[in-house]
Amino acid sequence: MPQPDFRVTTHVTCDHGHVHTLCVVVSRQVPESLRCDSSGSPVDLGPGTGPSCHFPSDLVSRVEYELRENFQESRRRGYVEVAAA
Repeated sequence: MPQPDFRVTTHVTCDHGHVHTLCVVVSRQVPESLRCDSSGSPVDLGPGTGPSCHFPSDLVSRVEYELRENFQESRRRGYVEVAAA
């Protein structure tokens, strides 16, 4: 039986400084307060949603790192925070 997807709400600051809200699939369970909707594709909000914004190529590993190292702060905010630069 395949392991279910665990999706976490993530605020990503792209290389142009815009903040985007994404739903990132990670390999570990996350508390309900950090989960995002699993019914659709990733959510992307904010300015600069066009091709000019670039996200880190290792976004998933950065999100998982933040969950390990800054779990309580992420839980307090209600999302994981990652910056492109």
